[in-house]
Amino acid sequence: MGKPETAVQLLISQDKNERNALSEQIITMNTERKQLGNDGWIIAEPLARESLEKLHSNLVLVASTEIHRGITGIMANRLANCFKVPAIVICFLEDDTIVGSMRSARGVRLETVLAHCSDLFIDHGGHTFAAGFSFCRKHLDEFYARIENISASIEFPDTADEQEIIIDAEIPHTFLSPALLDLVDRFEPYGEGNAQIELMAKNLKIISADIVGKTEKQHLKLTLDCGTYKWPAMYWQEAQRLNRDFSVGDSADAVFQVTRNIFNGMETPQMILRDLRRAGE
Repeated sequence: MGKPETAVQLLISQDKNERNALSEQIITMNTERKQLGNDGWIIAEPLARESLEKLHSNLVLVASTEIHRGITGIMANRLANCFKVPAIVICFLEDDTIVGSMRSARGVRLETVLAHCSDLFIDHGGHTFAAGFSFCRKHLDEFYARIENISASIEFPDTADEQEIIIDAEIPHTFLSPALLDLVDRFEPYGEGNAQIELMAKNLKIISADIVGKTEKQHLKLTLDCGTYKWPAMYWQEAQRLNRDFSVGDSADAVFQVTRNIFNGMETPQMILRDLRRAGE
């Protein structure tokens, strides 16, 4: 959110009252960041889909003046998970500087991609699967051209149709309540070396299903009956599976992450489905 000094001061402060005040500021900024993330997704997802074909279905690229600098990494990670290809998200600063984040998918090494653009960058860095960079706006068209050219030659080391998901825990229905979010929060921050927790639950009844998408209808919005609580669930890029692999009324086994959907200031627990199959299959 552009205020890293707040967290630093929290860590070094010797004054209890100051620490409490700084903690409240960080909580407020985190809530704002989550809202920006939800708003940014509405912008980023259709732009990424539009770029996919142009970039040979090997990469997605999103550029928008409406995306906040503080969420480019979050958006890139979410797009990479959604489209299963590396994702680049760039934003525009007032001083004609462009700042971007990139996240990998399916084992692509980012340094081999960014090396082709290194002479354009003011600075860049990161690691094999997550990187950031900045460059002057005058180089934007050249950056686009190089990324389009690079995308044609991207090879995926992981060529399996279905990637293995490491499940951290199987959750009984009685534990599937909003309180589960407080538990997974304790394991933050998530990132390289600390992947977001993957959960599984069995025999969840699908009580509603809608095909959604701002431009093309590609995603599934489900409601799963978990006993005392009904969980909204998003299943990105899997609309074609409805009424083929499962239908409303079926009981299903699900692998998922839990998160918060923030819309108009209202916070709702939500599952992000990673796999869903009819129970017993």
